[in-house]
Amino acid sequence: MESTITHIVNCCFGWILVALAVTGYYMTLKNRGEKWFFWNILAIGWGFFALAQTLLLLGFHAGAAYVIAIWLSSYVLVIALMILLFLKLAKLKMKNS
Repeated sequence: MESTITHIVNCCFGWILVALAVTGYYMTLKNRGEKWFFWNILAIGWGFFALAQTLLLLGFHAGAAYVIAIWLSSYVLVIALMILLFLKLAKLKMKNS
């Protein structure tokens, strides 16, 4: 596949989201004193997305099926973890009310 500006933007965006998820983990640990594993799995999900974009940028030629599998894995992880984080936050809000 040909490297395009879209792949470059998506690659940078993905790695920034990984960094934000890791930062979220450490901020939660620092401010609440709790280790929320959700942040780590969210970082892994975005890492899969960024990895797929990086492979496309580097000219990885193993086939579209592998890239699609990596993308689907990232989307499933990110959606599942966002839902779990929202539920966790809602539970904390109800507990503090």
